[in-house]
Amino acid sequence: MGAFTPRVLTVIGALAGTAYALVWSWALTSQTYNIYGSLVVVPIVVAIDLLIIAKVISRNPDEAWLPWVLILGFFGKTVGTFARYWVAYVAYGGQADAERYNVYASYQHTLWRQGIIQWAWAGKQGTDMMEIITTAIYTVIGGAPLAGFFVFASLAFWGAYLIYRSFRIALPKADHRRFALLIFLLPSMLYWPSSIGKESWLLLFVGVAALGAARYFTDRAGSLWLLALGALGMAAVRPHVAVLIFAAMFAAQMFRPTGGTVGGHLRKVIGVAALGLAGVVLAQASARFLGIDDFSLQAISDSVDWSSGQTQQGGSEFTPVELDSPLGVLMAFVTVLFRPFPFEIGNSPMLVQSFEGLFLIGLTIASWKRLRGLPRMLRGNPFLWFVIIYIIGFVLAFAGFANFGILARQRSLMLPFFLMLLSLPRPRDALLDHLPLRRGEVGVMAGDDRHLMAVRR
Repeated sequence: MGAFTPRVLTVIGALAGTAYALVWSWALTSQTYNIYGSLVVVPIVVAIDLLIIAKVISRNPDEAWLPWVLILGFFGKTVGTFARYWVAYVAYGGQADAERYNVYASYQHTLWRQGIIQWAWAGKQGTDMMEIITTAIYTVIGGAPLAGFFVFASLAFWGAYLIYRSFRIALPKADHRRFALLIFLLPSMLYWPSSIGKESWLLLFVGVAALGAARYFTDRAGSLWLLALGALGMAAVRPHVAVLIFAAMFAAQMFRPTGGTVGGHLRKVIGVAALGLAGVVLAQASARFLGIDDFSLQAISDSVDWSSGQTQQGGSEFTPVELDSPLGVLMAFVTVLFRPFPFEIGNSPMLVQSFEGLFLIGLTIASWKRLRGLPRMLRGNPFLWFVIIYIIGFVLAFAGFANFGILARQRSLMLPFFLMLLSLPRPRDALLDHLPLRRGEVGVMAGDDRHLMAVRR
């Protein structure tokens, strides 16, 4: 405790309480509910998150570094949320998607509290559903967009944690500390999925689906209900993201080793059939969402072209690359993963985004030795196939977007999976993941890490 004796802590608590009471009194008499309501809701949300973090830490005592990363990442998320709110409501004067949801929910939640629950399904289903989700949240916390930002940011934070947990389950010898630092502290993850909007909601359910995929490919219990919940959460807002996730799982299941047994082959066939059926259902929902009468390649191409034209606005537009050549495909990956470059920026958020892109380019180059072992790891790890195919599908689907701001927001749903590839095991550690062992045996790295041996438990 040092200088922080009980008396000192009591004095600090009393001063903090007095300061809060004064701020509350000021807000109550001179500010709207957005301010004085947030002074109540935000501390409650933060307290709940900290309690969950404490529970997570207590359940994972073997990760001694994780508490500091989680706490630092959480408070970084808090700063990112304030920044996101300031940009939306101060810098842009409310000209943001969050304001549409806020305006709708501010009126509707008063009716919901009276038991009058109604909505209209005009326009795109995803936007309508976000209005309903925001209304449901406002029914609990009141019509305070600042507080709403913190609720949605909290959902995104725990989505990132679920993705981290999926990575740890599927790749137990990977560099989990590096991945945690990246996914919890990278500016894109702190800033973009931190507002009332689709990205925060989707990141939560992408995390749920990723955890379900990790448990499914490692034959752990609970995978099916996680996948079902993730699919429902994504399909409610953006069914085409759910299609990308389940299409990647379907392809990964095709590459899943069978172990040369009848049971292994049967499990693979059943998995392919089930995931294929789920993919068809989600694809049909995505077609309705995108307004596609048929699901032919030409119809999809026309829809993507239309979306590209719709994103060429807002001051951050650029000319998208064409996917009609190998070079065009390569440039699509560069664009979706790393752009804008510093000479392409037009505002402060994009400046930060450009430096992050340069950092990721440098980290990708520095991770070359890790990436070099990827083909070997793919032979026995279907979850890695899932990660790579999802990245490829996401890049091709969003390559036509022509606005850096919109692209940066969408990228937050794929970036965690790319960070997994940059956090693969170091070459010598990776050998442990591929040491052929029989049931009841464990791999041990001996001596100077150049020899492997199998020892009985």
